[in-house]
Amino acid sequence: MKKILCLFGALTLVLASCSSDDSSSDSSNVLLKKTVVTNSDGEKYTTNYKYDGNKIVSSIDDTGDANLYYTYTGDLITKIEFKYPDGTIDQINTFSYNAEGKLTTFVRVEPNMDWGYKEVYIYNADGTISVKSYSGDSETQTSGGVTSTIKFVNGEVSEILAITANQPDHKYTYDSKNNPTKNITGMDKIAFVDGEGNGVKFNILTDTADGDLWGNSTFTYNDQGYPTKEVNTGSDSFGTIEYFY
Repeated sequence: MKKILCLFGALTLVLASCSSDDSSSDSSNVLLKKTVVTNSDGEKYTTNYKYDGNKIVSSIDDTGDANLYYTYTGDLITKIEFKYPDGTIDQINTFSYNAEGKLTTFVRVEPNMDWGYKEVYIYNADGTISVKSYSGDSETQTSGGVTSTIKFVNGEVSEILAITANQPDHKYTYDSKNNPTKNITGMDKIAFVDGEGNGVKFNILTDTADGDLWGNSTFTYNDQGYPTKEVNTGSDSFGTIEYFY
């Protein structure tokens, strides 16, 4: 399972054919309502998104996998709970911020396995972010010091340079269109956690990890510049996604 966000930019996005009312509305109010994913075996699953204003409340799919429930403090996402349909918690992600609203700590806990992972972020004068990672059970945690450096271009993650051998480097390219999650409050603050980047304003075209083309997406857009369909042919391909707003 992708550890965070269910990867709004990868596995759980969708647009759909918008109505004439949608196409004439203010694009700043566009919110992703549903995604339909078709994997390489031809299997389909649907995810529905619920909001309170522009704050996301939940992401519920029809596969029986863990659903996502979001908690805010003000305009900042502070917790995401992954729950199975019976209410059992599979994973809890928590986020801490400084007084300026910048993410300082990300913690992922898997209660059933007594295992956790933490990233601490250091903001550098050159605009990069250094990441210190820790992992272990409730009694023991290990750290390799600074484990990666995140670089940005136009507000998007352009590179994640790994220091340790157990994490791949990533390089990203983007289109110039609207990301389906760009209007979701607080999503931009957590777009670089857990060792991978997610689009904030734009959509990821390619994700190259240690020379391997993990992601290679082609998009179809509506008249507001939001994707209605994504076809990914990378080695880590999730198949085809239809986006509905």
